[in-house]
Formats: sequence, structure tokens, C-alpha cells
Amino acid sequence: MIVTKCLITIATITLLATAANAAESVSVKVLLMQALNAPNGAAKGVVEGKEADAIHAATGASVPIRAEVSTIKKFNQEGCSRLAVKLIQPNTPTKEGGKTDFALNYELNLCRNGTPPNEGMDLGKAAKILGN
Repeated sequence: MIVTKCLITIATITLLATAANAAESVSVKVLLMQALNAPNGAAKGVVEGKEADAIHAATGASVPIRAEVSTIKKFNQEGCSRLAVKLIQPNTPTKEGGKTDFALNYELNLCRNGTPPNEGMDLGKAAKILGN
């Protein structure tokens, strides 16, 4: 009976972990949209696809990449925010032979429709820079 309970517990934990990992694997774009739509303005998950492939190729490590997206500022324009993105790859090899956490941080202004917000843009200055 004890062995049966242990096996059931192990099977349950394995199924839950597998389901949680499958649900969390996403692209950075999906996480950005989730953060824009989330009441708390945040989203996190494990990055997969071409973004993860590019980081794996650059670092030489295959450890999964965690992503955290948070809202820094909401613009007056509906559905638009300034977002902070943090990508973390633990146990990345260094040139010295050790291992460290590789982190890539950046910020961007984004609206739910995929464009940047108009707020704060000097469209006249941008036109001059672009030669229009």
C-alpha cells in the first residue's frame, strides 16, 4: 500500500510538472502580449523557438531560458505600455571555464496591435531623420 501511494504521488507530480512546463513554453512576443493584457502588467515563462535558439547558439549552452516581462509605465493611449524584458539563462559557461547566469535586459514601448504608441513621439523630427 505504501509503495502504491508513492507511485501515485510520483506519477501525479510528474504529470503536473510536465503540464506546467508545456504551458509555460512561449515566445517573447506571446509574453509581451500577455503582459499588456494582464491586470498586474506582468508575464513570465520559458522561451522557446528562434529566440531561444539564437541565445543557445550565442552562449553555447542549452539550458532553458526564462523570461520575465513587467510593465514600467502605461501610456494614455489605450493598450499601450513601456515594458521591461529580462531573459535569463542559468549555468551558462564563461570563457574562464566557470558558469554564470546569462541575462539580457531591454525595454520597449508597445501597443496591443503590435505598433509603438504615439505618445512621446516627435513625428516631425522622425520625418526629418528619415529624409521625408
